[in-house]
Amino acid sequence: MTYDAVIIAESGVDGLTGILPDRLTVEEMPASIQVVTDYVKNRGILSTPVPGDGMRTWWSAPKLNGIYLYGFLNKNGFKSLLINKYYPERQKADRAIREGAKCVVISTTFVRSRDALAAMVRDIREACPDAFIVAGGPFVYLSYLVKERNGEPGYLREEARDDYLFFNGSDPEIDLYVVSLLGEEILCEVLRRRSKGLDLEGIPNTAVIRDGRYIFGTRDDDVSLASEAEIDWQSLPDAFFRSGVMPIQASKGCPHRCAFCSFVKDRRLIYVKPIERLMDELRAVAGRGIRFVWFVDDNFRLGKQDMDDFCRRLVMEKLDIRWMTMIRAASLKNMDVELMKEAGCIEVQMGLESADPKVLSNMNKQADPEVYREVVERLLGHGINCSCYFIFGFPGETDQSALRTRDFIKSLEHPEADGCLTWSLFPFCLYPMSPIYERDMRQKYGLTGHLRKWRHAAMDSERAMEHVKEAFMELGNSSPVYRGDNLDMLYSLTPFERKRFLVGRHRISKAAMERTPDSSELLGAFSGIIPDNPPWSSNRSSFPLRRD
Repeated sequence: MTYDAVIIAESGVDGLTGILPDRLTVEEMPASIQVVTDYVKNRGILSTPVPGDGMRTWWSAPKLNGIYLYGFLNKNGFKSLLINKYYPERQKADRAIREGAKCVVISTTFVRSRDALAAMVRDIREACPDAFIVAGGPFVYLSYLVKERNGEPGYLREEARDDYLFFNGSDPEIDLYVVSLLGEEILCEVLRRRSKGLDLEGIPNTAVIRDGRYIFGTRDDDVSLASEAEIDWQSLPDAFFRSGVMPIQASKGCPHRCAFCSFVKDRRLIYVKPIERLMDELRAVAGRGIRFVWFVDDNFRLGKQDMDDFCRRLVMEKLDIRWMTMIRAASLKNMDVELMKEAGCIEVQMGLESADPKVLSNMNKQADPEVYREVVERLLGHGINCSCYFIFGFPGETDQSALRTRDFIKSLEHPEADGCLTWSLFPFCLYPMSPIYERDMRQKYGLTGHLRKWRHAAMDSERAMEHVKEAFMELGNSSPVYRGDNLDMLYSLTPFERKRFLVGRHRISKAAMERTPDSSELLGAFSGIIPDNPPWSSNRSSFPLRRD
């Protein structure tokens, strides 16, 4: 089949790799529960493929940006192939491009740097030199905004020009950029012109490079014409549902202005789905075999105080779906946590960032560490896992405030609770377009540098990284976030068994950072964290989930 577009949703490579080797690997594979189980079962040898790998995991879920774009193009009469993760699916993509796909569409929702985008484009061109490549999405639009601010005296450091697009001739070999917060209609126009052999220059909100310089189309306010993004789940191919896990948005956008955040925002794009429509979507995906849903909101339903209503509807519908979401802790302060558990919530993600009130104030978080504690402990006590995200080194951070955060995380490690505490620890990163990057803010804190290399009056990036590593090593009754665990396997364990596995894996990973264990040592360590007779030992493809 010849496609109008091959859509690439993401690269399939962790863009944060290199900050800290915080995920244990076995023979170069992440030490997920299915990999560890297979390693123990086969006495130190991994099967190919590993049973249960790449299925029923948060990581294996198709990306919502790709799903939406596929559905939009399909609705407008274009045949598309969705590549969820480029590098793992490279052969499939190359075959479709060589067979005559009119366009390769790269979404930059999950692209964090020009180099990462360039590497993917080079890889495509090595196999398919004549491919027509279009890129659009958040990183492209962010790069445009950074370029626009480059003219302001003292705003952008020289090295930043190497991290964003539109500054020099060494940019990725991309034929056309869609420079918009939306871009779906623009992409359709590009595909129409391509099919008719028409010139592409001059399309509003696009950019092309000619003779080493960029030519930008006129700027149109397409956001003012935006409608709510809709997905017709019934029309999607069966392959989209094969993993058993699906992302869904219950709301879009974020009205908050955290000082470290460089996400591009337009308040006109903020909305909350009506509960009835959300239930329609959940019924649709459940009917296609989905067992786990990841609500990918920045803040679930924008913190609207209707969580109890939503959970009651889920209980009434009896969809047998387990779900996870990101939400601000304050939004859960008065929530009926027992009802959340009954409604299928298995994990809550929270960007806590710090436990120091002054640092939180500097971040413009408008948060209270004691509310953090109250909410996390209630969730854990009811058997709901909490994955918490922390930033070390934000301006105003001192050794004392960093230690306060480290002690706070340790105080949340409750071995007796049914819920498991997991975390991701990050050093502060100084991004252009974030509020803290503004000149007056940098002057206020004596802040200099760019991205991962910075210094302010009380700390520098190297010291912040030391705090991250020290916290990683001293936390002993919790675990880093792993998104590759087979959820059927993980949640068929008892709470005690599940926690023993997560905590035990982290213990082994810390030992491996000090000294690489041989296969016999690794086998012995893993044997102690996997149950002797696990629920999946009967070799069934899925297992009954526990309702603890």
